[in-house]
Amino acid sequence: MAKGRRRAILGGAALLVVALVGIGLWQYVDRPDDPTHDSAVADAAKKVDRVLFGFEYDHLYQADKYVHSAGQHPDVAVLSVTGETHWETGVTLVLRVMGHGVEIGADGSVIDERDEPICFRLRFGPDDDDRDDDIECPPNDPLQVRQDPSLDGVDDRLKSALDAVNPDESAVRAAIADLKLDPAIALEVAAKDGTVGVALRAAQYDCIFARVTEKGAELWQPAHIQLAPGELPCASWVALSSNFGKGLR
Repeated sequence: MAKGRRRAILGGAALLVVALVGIGLWQYVDRPDDPTHDSAVADAAKKVDRVLFGFEYDHLYQADKYVHSAGQHPDVAVLSVTGETHWETGVTLVLRVMGHGVEIGADGSVIDERDEPICFRLRFGPDDDDRDDDIECPPNDPLQVRQDPSLDGVDDRLKSALDAVNPDESAVRAAIADLKLDPAIALEVAAKDGTVGVALRAAQYDCIFARVTEKGAELWQPAHIQLAPGELPCASWVALSSNFGKGLR
């Protein structure tokens, strides 16, 4: 009687395993409890949240824009992308994110600590958006994403350089060249009615305008929203126009 009962229990367990495999839940039974891994997943998930916030804030919908934006975040690599646009084909991204995991003991001491790559699948459209956290990481290398240059720390140097020159286009160009900025930073210089206008652009939302007159140099770094598509371009004519300095924070 006991043997028959044991066979029934074992047979039921085997059926349970088959059912779990069939619905994709076996990974949770097979994986042992690992608080450090769970902590790394939580840390990586916060970084993915920041990536998603950037997508929404910039109103992105094209696959290449998603890839470029995600690739600007530290600790984030894009492993794959499929689809073309959010609303037509839908877009799916697989990201590999470095998460920092820590297991803390009851006394507050660190039991275990490590960095671990965690992968995520993000789906955008065409009908709904969703994401899968902590998926198995594909073995392929990440996509090559061009890193945007930065204008951080440039404004003070630029102001000093332009204050030292007359409102002459050649002199302004020479002063900026002496700063030896990242060659990837786009530069536009234009002159009009004794004023020289300058635009330095590192990325869509990273732009500095400068205006040089006989009184010296003025700089303006527009707010993010002012550089959104359909708003101000990062172009030298803006520095020479009545839009210069509007909405200065």
